[in-house]
Amino acid sequence: MLKEHMFKEQVDIVGVQETIKHDFTEGELNLVSNVRSLRGKWLPARWHSGGILVGVKTDLMEVEDWFLGEHLIGVSIRQRLNNFRWQLVVVYGPAQH
Repeated sequence: MLKEHMFKEQVDIVGVQETIKHDFTEGELNLVSNVRSLRGKWLPARWHSGGILVGVKTDLMEVEDWFLGEHLIGVSIRQRLNNFRWQLVVVYGPAQH
């Protein structure tokens, strides 16, 4: 379902929370997106909840830096067309500590 939605909306960046996966391979990331130029980082799930996946289409954008925190993934991005730089942060954490 995610793959179909990404294709329909022509997604260049994806941030997914609650992946419930402990690990991803580049092949799995490409299967999710059906785009060979999508590169990503992830935080593993803890037990049977959590997990974050962030992917960026690198033919359109250059990833300048990744930041992985306990409950977040940040990425510094430069758009290749106009050199515009920006940051994306995907946060997922417990509702109550």
